[in-house]
Amino acid sequence: PGMELTDNLMAFVERKLFTLNTGHAITAYLGKLAGHQTIRDAILDEKIRAVVKGAMEESGAVLIKRYGFDADKHAAYIQKILGRFENPYLKDDVERVGRQPLRKLSAGDRLIKPLLGTLEYSLPHKNLIQGIAGAMHFRSEDDPQAQELAALIADKGPQAALAQISGLDANSEVVS
Repeated sequence: PGMELTDNLMAFVERKLFTLNTGHAITAYLGKLAGHQTIRDAILDEKIRAVVKGAMEESGAVLIKRYGFDADKHAAYIQKILGRFENPYLKDDVERVGRQPLRKLSAGDRLIKPLLGTLEYSLPHKNLIQGIAGAMHFRSEDDPQAQELAALIADKGPQAALAQISGLDANSEVVS
C-alpha cells in the first residue's frame, strides 16, 4: 500500500507514462472519434476498451522486458487504471484529455515512446498503432495543436506528417 520504494525511479516514471498516460490519451482519441463525450463513456465502449487495454498490455510488455516488472502486478495495475477511467465522479472530457496531440505524438511521450520500445524488443504493437491513428485524427476548435496537426496532414499527408512529429521513419511499417 502507499509508497513503493524503488532503486529505479525511471522505471516508475515510465510505468505511469506507458500505462496511465498512454491509456488515457488513447481512450480520449478513440472516444472522440466514436462521438463519446467523456473518458467514462469511451472506456465503457467495448471496442475502445479492447484497444486501450491492448495498448496498455503492449506498452506493459516493454516495461516488463526493460525493468523486470512483475507481469501479474502489472496486469493488476492495468485493471486499476481501467477502473479509474470508469469512475462516474471524474467528469473527464475526451476533448480536454486529447489536447496537445503534437506533444503527445512526440518521440519521448506517451504514444511513440512505448511504440519505440515494442520495436526495440520486437513486441506486438497493433493497439498502440490504432491509438496513434486516433491521435492523428484528433480535431478540436479550441486546441491550436489540433489545428496545426490538421494543417500539417493537409500539407504533407498523414505519413510524412507523423514522421515529422514523431521522428519515426516515414517508410517504416508502423508509419504506413
